[in-house]
Amino acid sequence: MNLHRFLAYVVLACWIGLTAVTVATAVQWSVASSMADVKVQRALNAQKEASGGAANAAPDDVGGGQDSSDATDQLQRDNQRALARAQAASEAMADELNFEVAERKQFWWELGVWGCLTLLASALLAERRDAEERSPAHK
Repeated sequence: MNLHRFLAYVVLACWIGLTAVTVATAVQWSVASSMADVKVQRALNAQKEASGGAANAAPDDVGGGQDSSDATDQLQRDNQRALARAQAASEAMADELNFEVAERKQFWWELGVWGCLTLLASALLAERRDAEERSPAHK
């Protein structure tokens, strides 16, 4: 077995392996994109809830009694919880968007390498075929 044939088969094997990896990365990118959409929607809903809850939950009873103080404390706790949920949802959204960008970049790099391997394998196999046609043993 000569070096040229060995190199052609190695490139072909790498091409086959990278094809599977590239398809898997494309699927991961699609999933990451879908998850990012979900996280964005959750963050928007949490922010809307936090801002709407603070505006709509103003106590109607302006009296100075114990009930007013308890209601105000409860309102502050609810607002703090809503803000914490909104912040957590925003952080999850940012993480998911960053993950999607990373998957997209990885996919495009893999596709570029796959294309280069395709061209290299085509050139090696075409050169091999030309060499075999020119050899006197084949005629």
